[in-house]
Amino acid sequence: MITTVTLNPAIDRSYIINDFQVDNRYRIDDVTVTVGGKGINVAKTASILGRRINATGFLGGLSGEYIKSELVKLGISTSFVNIAGESRHFTAIIDTINNTETTVNETGPFVTKAELTRFIKEYIRILKYSKIIIASGSVPRGVPKTIYRDMVKIAKDNNVVPIIDASGKYLEEAIKAKPYMIKPNIHELRDLVGYDLKNEFEIVHESRYICKQGVDIVVISLGSEGAIFATKERVFKAKAPSIKPVNTVGSGDALVAGFAIAMSENYGLEEAIKYGVACGTANALEKEIGYVDKDRVNSLYRKSKILRLE
Repeated sequence: MITTVTLNPAIDRSYIINDFQVDNRYRIDDVTVTVGGKGINVAKTASILGRRINATGFLGGLSGEYIKSELVKLGISTSFVNIAGESRHFTAIIDTINNTETTVNETGPFVTKAELTRFIKEYIRILKYSKIIIASGSVPRGVPKTIYRDMVKIAKDNNVVPIIDASGKYLEEAIKAKPYMIKPNIHELRDLVGYDLKNEFEIVHESRYICKQGVDIVVISLGSEGAIFATKERVFKAKAPSIKPVNTVGSGDALVAGFAIAMSENYGLEEAIKYGVACGTANALEKEIGYVDKDRVNSLYRKSKILRLE
């Protein structure tokens, strides 16, 4: 079983507003409401592709109840820890004329020490039934910066494969515990290494340096340019066919879901890379965040290209 961890789940709203301008008024008919947070997006994608998924993390208030009920409708098992605070909202304004996406992301609730302790106990329990743990996204207030590092260590101690998709100090700490895979985007990698990565050579150099610190696979998502996958021995660049994106929010999460599924089914590395990129691209063709069409994924997988860089 694949378990996803979303410490800061959200209710996602996507508005299509063509030629969006600030300081203006809009009446919106085209609204898509889904449940999200990066780990939940991973869970939704993997579930659509027919995999058995468990989702955990923190949920609070009426928003938390709604998120849980929607996941249950999708056939996703849940083992969230209830907290006193209210789960957050995430809003995306998509302008297809100017090709922009404006996002408004709430910080989220405060988690107490008692609530955090309950989560760690639940996390340890879940590991007994999990093959892969995917922990993704932002962290609510009250949770220490070492949380992802701690989860990686606990997973490895229990022979469970840990995948981390985080940013900033949380990613920096996670790397110290040597997760199996991390997936920063290019902006998050720049923040991590502390300088502007101006070309592909610098991206590859920094990715391989992270691998030398003990991370098996570093995936750098590059948006429409595909993704770079680095290991200690090899570096690949993968890209699906060119598309006209509808909503790219959640595409990195779909990539992680696809790659994890492929690895769990013993795909070779190159084929797993192609499948992950196909899932990420398929998500960008949908209005709904964390949704893919299975037939479209398979078509994009067959057409995706992979190039060995080193």
